[in-house]
Amino acid sequence: MKLIHGNGGSKIGRNDPCYCGSGQKYKKCCLGHDQESSRKSFDPVTTQREIERMMGQIGKIVESKNMSIEDLNQYFVGRTIDDIDDEFEEMGGRSEKDKAQDLVFDAMEASNSKERLRLIKEAMELYPHMPDAWIMMAEEKSETPEDALSYFERAVSAGEEDLGKKFIQENEGHFWGLHETRPYMRAKASLADTLWELGREEEAIAHHRDCLRLNPNDNQGLRDILLTCLLIRNDLDEAEKLIKRYKDDYGAMHAFNKALFLFKKYGHESKRAAKQLAEAITTNAYVPKCLLGKLKIPVELPDSYSYGSKEEAVIYVKETERAWKGTPGALEWLGQCQ
Repeated sequence: MKLIHGNGGSKIGRNDPCYCGSGQKYKKCCLGHDQESSRKSFDPVTTQREIERMMGQIGKIVESKNMSIEDLNQYFVGRTIDDIDDEFEEMGGRSEKDKAQDLVFDAMEASNSKERLRLIKEAMELYPHMPDAWIMMAEEKSETPEDALSYFERAVSAGEEDLGKKFIQENEGHFWGLHETRPYMRAKASLADTLWELGREEEAIAHHRDCLRLNPNDNQGLRDILLTCLLIRNDLDEAEKLIKRYKDDYGAMHAFNKALFLFKKYGHESKRAAKQLAEAITTNAYVPKCLLGKLKIPVELPDSYSYGSKEEAVIYVKETERAWKGTPGALEWLGQCQ
């Protein structure tokens, strides 16, 4: 089960999760720095690849120079991404893992499959414990979930070998904020998606749970997917705990899933459920129309969405219709409460 998040390259909102992976809202995290940078010569980062490449480089530069927070803030002034690249190259002593990661980033940017596979294989020869390389192999060589499964299992194993048990134990609760953990987290999410598609639902849920244990801030948005899985499985106890844990969430996914949970727990006469559904509809009025078949769901999902849009509704319904249709009376209740 996959869920698309974000605004697909459009301007990030002040209240959106910050792109740096801190788990904070953009206005409380990088907004001030970005505004200052826009007045200077630091180029804005436009892709996740560039963010991760740059964060890795900066991390090693900071470590080599033993920088303080003040030093790090000053470091960005007047500096471009190319400047950081040049300084990183001048440091020398790049590990096989560093070289392999660069090859993987290059593969992500390659224009054809043959070139991508060449770069991936070259990266694996340098450093086999590279989760992103195994993920890309799955994308390039798999035609079915069964084909992809072994690649994603290898991706997770590669991540565990790369990070090591001690690192994982010591940094539990802080993953994703540490850029080196992100390939492993991506691998676990991909494996969970594939296991769910193959009907191995308990295993999929276990991986989602584990990701939230490692990264409670949940920069990947896996709590929404996990909640949907729990609703489908009718595990209302764990669903309730998850809703309470992320009670400040917003958007159609959270609002409508919470309404469905309340309907499941308390029934169609519940005032709490009706109130939550009314609040959910104010969040996105297109969702009921899509769920009830009044708006057609396209075959191909949108690449991005904004809150309250038809695109958000389409993505939500595509991901959760099994939960709604599998709950007796839920769609009839939805139609009556509009």
